[in-house]
Amino acid sequence: MEDKQILELILKRDEAGIKEIEQRYGARLRLIAEGLLSKEDAEECLNDAYLILWNHASEVKPQHLFAYLVMILKNLARQRWRDAKARKRDAVTVELSEQLAETLADFGTDTEGEAILNASDCINRFLKKQEKKNRVMFVLRYWYGKEIREIADYVGISSAAAAKALNRMKRKLIDAVRKGEI
Repeated sequence: MEDKQILELILKRDEAGIKEIEQRYGARLRLIAEGLLSKEDAEECLNDAYLILWNHASEVKPQHLFAYLVMILKNLARQRWRDAKARKRDAVTVELSEQLAETLADFGTDTEGEAILNASDCINRFLKKQEKKNRVMFVLRYWYGKEIREIADYVGISSAAAAKALNRMKRKLIDAVRKGEI
């Protein structure tokens, strides 16, 4: 079946059109999505792409169905990938923030805003005292949420060494805050 005929089925709200797309392009579309996402996320994005086509085919009337679906799919996959990275970055940042907040709570900060400002000041003073490589690793991990493996590759050390250095820095930071050194 040609793209034009498939599109006509979709415009008539005939689900056979989606089945035809799946049969004709499904494997290639999945490969594209799985290049960016996990299998489950890729499948969800593919279903979302089909839904977008279903809902907007009458407005868009794409000339090249496969190219149109690839464009939709890539946009959905990129957005999902960005969202996942942001969630991961937030989780890593929260881990450090919670540990610092517990430490700073001992010093009688009155408000959450005050605690955040104190934590930010403490981190900045602490990082100024660190070697450049350690500062880079710390920022990559706790600001950008990078994986240990990525950080290790970036600074040219093993993953184990990067993880050890980051844990050591985190402990040193919390100890310095507790001792009032920063």
